[in-house]
Amino acid sequence: MDAALQVNINQSYLDNFVQRYFSTSLNGVTWDINEFRKHCCSNKSAEWVRRYVIIPFADEIDFDNGGWCLNPHGGKGKKQMIFAKSACEWMEKNKRRIDWKGKV
Repeated sequence: MDAALQVNINQSYLDNFVQRYFSTSLNGVTWDINEFRKHCCSNKSAEWVRRYVIIPFADEIDFDNGGWCLNPHGGKGKKQMIFAKSACEWMEKNKRRIDWKGKV
């Protein structure tokens, strides 16, 4: 016997489910250099990220200049704080400017 199965799903429940499990909002999220390298730099080393992303574009990405990295110039005891959403948007727009084949 072939019988069709019909399932009714509440649309608002489905929308909430999709929102919760399949979309991630980066609004208000900050990363350290390790989170940034994992999410935006194909898990390249922190030293590689500093050498090929942070240092060459430091003035451009500096939070004080409207960018997404607080303390891009680093310095002893100064940790970088990265605003995730802005960093991801910048990386997408500027991915061709980065020397992805660069060696440490």
